[in-house]
Formats: sequence, structure tokens, C-alpha cells
Amino acid sequence: MVVCIDPENPGKLMISVEAYDRRVAGVISGAGGVKTGMLMSQSGSIADGKQPVALTGRVYVKADASFGAILPGDLLTTSDTPGHAMKVTDHARARGAILGKAMSSLKEGQGMVLVLVSLQ
Repeated sequence: MVVCIDPENPGKLMISVEAYDRRVAGVISGAGGVKTGMLMSQSGSIADGKQPVALTGRVYVKADASFGAILPGDLLTTSDTPGHAMKVTDHARARGAILGKAMSSLKEGQGMVLVLVSLQ
């Protein structure tokens, strides 16, 4: 799932809930058999989280193609579907809200897409 910085709780993340959210922080890691490569946290501090979050690298993300079919190479951002990514169609709104690039396709509906996470 796509997560964003929680404005009400410093150091915490929340499931994304709106399209083109500039608070996008990454993707909860571990779906589709892709294991977390490196875990960075500090137990007992504000940097301690319950779920590993991919800030960079390749992971599967929940995606919604209702806003446009997703093809490899498409830029992805947050969507209005909670926790899901979608294809960027409005590049002006996407500035600062880009999650990464799709590495697999999703023609319609909701499903999993392999993404190269590269926050921008």
C-alpha cells in the first residue's frame, strides 16, 4: 500500500487517501514475494515503525487503473483510492507527488503493479 506522511502525528505514516498527495512517503514493502532488502529503523524512537516502507527500489504496490491504464515506464502517484497508486495524467499536479515508475502493466481495475520507487 502507498503511505504518506501523517500531518497530525510527527514521524508517523498513514495510508494515502487522495490523488497527487505531495506527502507521499513510499510503499509498504513485502508484497508479491519481494522481500525487504534493508531495514532502517531505531527501536524505541520516532523512527520505529511497524511495517517496512520502501523509499527506493523495486516493490509491488496496489494500483488503480480506473484513472488510466498503467504501462511500464508510466509515472505513478497517489490516487483517491486509499493505499493505491495511479498513473500520472496531470503532470502539473504531480510535481512533488511522484512515487516512481511502473515496471509492469495494469490495463483496468485494481491490482498489483511492480514499481521502481523513486520519490520526486
